[in-house]
Amino acid sequence: MRATAESGEAWSAERLFAGPGECLERFRKTDWSATPLGPVESWPAELRMAVRTVLPSEVPMLLWWGPQLVQIFNDAIIPVLGDKYPAAVAQPAPECWHEVWDEVGARVERAMAGTATFAEEELLFMQRHGYEEETYWTFSYSPIRDESGEVAGVFVATTDVTSRVLGERRLEALSSLGTVAITDSGMSVIETCRNALDALAPSHQDIPLAALFLDSRVVDPDDPQPNWKKLAVIGTKPGFSGSLLGPDEDQLLSKAARASEPIVVSGVAERSPDLLDPQRTLGDHPIGTLLLVPLTASGHDFPLGVLAVGLSPYRVFDAAYSTFVELVATKISGLLRDASAMDAERRRADAFAALDAAKTRFLESISHEFRTPLTLLLGPLQSVLDEATTLTDAQRQSLEASQRAAIRLRRLVDALLEATRAETDPSRKPLRPTDPAALTAECVDLFADAAQRAGLDLRSRIADAAAEQTRLDPQTWAHIVLNLLSNAIKYTPSGTIDVDLDVEDDLLVLKVADTGLGIPESELGRIFERFHRVESAGGRSQEGIGLGLSLVSDWVHALGGEVTVSSELGRGSTFTVSVPRVLDPTSESPAGTVPGDLSAMYIGEAQRWDRVTFDEDESSTQGEGVESLPRILVIEDNADMRDYLTQLLRRQSWHVDAVGDSDAALERIRSRPPHLVLSDIMLPGRDGVELLGEIRRDPATSRLPVILLTARAGAEATIGGLRTGADDYITKPFHPDELVARVRVNLELSWLREQMLVARERESDQLKTALETRSTLSKAVGLMMATFKCDADAAFDKLVAFSQHRNVKVREIAEQIVGDYTVSLSDSSR
Repeated sequence: MRATAESGEAWSAERLFAGPGECLERFRKTDWSATPLGPVESWPAELRMAVRTVLPSEVPMLLWWGPQLVQIFNDAIIPVLGDKYPAAVAQPAPECWHEVWDEVGARVERAMAGTATFAEEELLFMQRHGYEEETYWTFSYSPIRDESGEVAGVFVATTDVTSRVLGERRLEALSSLGTVAITDSGMSVIETCRNALDALAPSHQDIPLAALFLDSRVVDPDDPQPNWKKLAVIGTKPGFSGSLLGPDEDQLLSKAARASEPIVVSGVAERSPDLLDPQRTLGDHPIGTLLLVPLTASGHDFPLGVLAVGLSPYRVFDAAYSTFVELVATKISGLLRDASAMDAERRRADAFAALDAAKTRFLESISHEFRTPLTLLLGPLQSVLDEATTLTDAQRQSLEASQRAAIRLRRLVDALLEATRAETDPSRKPLRPTDPAALTAECVDLFADAAQRAGLDLRSRIADAAAEQTRLDPQTWAHIVLNLLSNAIKYTPSGTIDVDLDVEDDLLVLKVADTGLGIPESELGRIFERFHRVESAGGRSQEGIGLGLSLVSDWVHALGGEVTVSSELGRGSTFTVSVPRVLDPTSESPAGTVPGDLSAMYIGEAQRWDRVTFDEDESSTQGEGVESLPRILVIEDNADMRDYLTQLLRRQSWHVDAVGDSDAALERIRSRPPHLVLSDIMLPGRDGVELLGEIRRDPATSRLPVILLTARAGAEATIGGLRTGADDYITKPFHPDELVARVRVNLELSWLREQMLVARERESDQLKTALETRSTLSKAVGLMMATFKCDADAAFDKLVAFSQHRNVKVREIAEQIVGDYTVSLSDSSR
């Protein structure tokens, strides 16, 4: 269709396409008469008007005019055309956009029929950069009518939204990976790999194929032969189990892992036929390129792995695509780092759990194994003590000390066994009718004698309501009361201990309060921890392994209650036990007696604590001539051990003093210095190492030999003890002959050292006298040489002659000559 020109001035190409711009210049040079539109002068007013609307716009616009849909466009459309420009100038639209005309042709027909159409983010595969390209468009097709009302052309306003669509899509993929990090932070490395690729599965347009290869050491740190493990893959055909990279897969992965930049692998389809899942690609083109991206993380001295990404054949691998893949790799590296750390933590936790289980089995086994020899110790000892009639007092005391030590060992074994049971079976104790008032009163009575001998006022107040028959485990309750009372006496040097038993609501409440040393505020939170000990100066004993209060907590919880403590340092502590009070009005006789073996364990130990220092009279009465004997000072807070050491050393005819703590030891050393100190390391207040430091810092005692006793075994412990400045270091248990031998050797070494020091001082004095004599002789010989005008030999002969004549030593003659000369000089000066 050709239109006639309007009347008036004719419209030429120069006039219609006047102005700057690439399209305007090309349109001015175009021979429009050779196109279906004909010369510009013949164009209808509607076309000219449309042209004048489209060309100045900065929005990409096109005009498709006439039956052939000849296109005219503005400069903004040139980037959209790509390689189609400049051939697209005055080209029929179906020819220019032939690769997408199947998709857009129907819309154009509707517009030519008079109906405008609109599309948003429509996918179109275009050939404009030398390959079939995935693009997205938002566009509208609007009909343009001529003066007769017929549709003469189509106005196209279009926007290439490919970058926005790809950006949003890739951001969504990264968000999916972020969701894996948030919701599955506790999963294993293998699960992380699979979940990460599952999160990327919907992103098949950008990542049609992906695989995660990990260094086997990430999964198994103890792998003796590290290799590559393919742990997850998406985009392959179902059931595919071959190699993604062909026969040189391991070499390519190792190269990629060491590279600083991703490695491009081409010819994927040729390397691995039947690899790709066609449903994951946008079209018919197969994936041709794989990108191998190293996965690294701080804290690892080797790359975690390699991410293999199949690149879309419908997008060029530009900067945006590269950044997206790098971000995916960074996200996955972070996931793997966290999962690897979690795996390592789980392995550590499993190892600790296995170690803890082994410890529990060991403690159970060793506790049971200890009971047999303990039975064979306690049984015969008791029999001998009960039946023997010819024992001397010393023999009986030794046997009783052995019995007390065996009972204490049994208590330690029982404590370990109780701790093990509490960890493996924390269930509640079976309950039976019990009189808690009578049972508590009996426990208090058991400690009355020990408290009195310790100079403590032990008081109790038991409410009448507490006397009602209650369902308890009597042995557990007795354990709780006895342990708290024992603890109170141990750490209360003076004052009172109050035991209160009352009823509060539905609870049976026991309070044990003392005016003792108290507990530092920083230790209150850990007081019931297993094997935790508060180092308190001034306690009656440093014995114990930190199980007593933790077992109290276990026992209280086994009764369904709770235990708390309040304390003020230097003012005392109050332990409060609250257990459910379940009344039992049955006629069954209530339990209310402390088992004999239980009382023996607690009371026997407490009765020894009042013997803090050794009796002064006894330690100083060892027969005639005691002051001439070597004197040894023993420092040991355990009374039985102190008695044993004292008797052992006295049998060697040594004088022995014994005290129970460092302060008493320092006082004894200053008042009656011993020849040797034998001290335990674990002492109340200042320990043995601190005592040793005090001794070494005092010049009067710095050379005093000191032997330390300790329960720590091994060469390292011995070396550590000697480094503290001790002369010797003996580990318990020891053979008595070894102890005696070491004491004897150190006494002799000390005596020899002192003798050598005395001899050295004597030699020093003699040397000083000899030097002074030589000086005097030299002066006298010089005076004789000057007086008699003779040489040195003649002068010395004259001195000897004077000495013999007067029957006086040569030195005295020399002193007289020098003295006379000095006096004469003094007279002449006056």
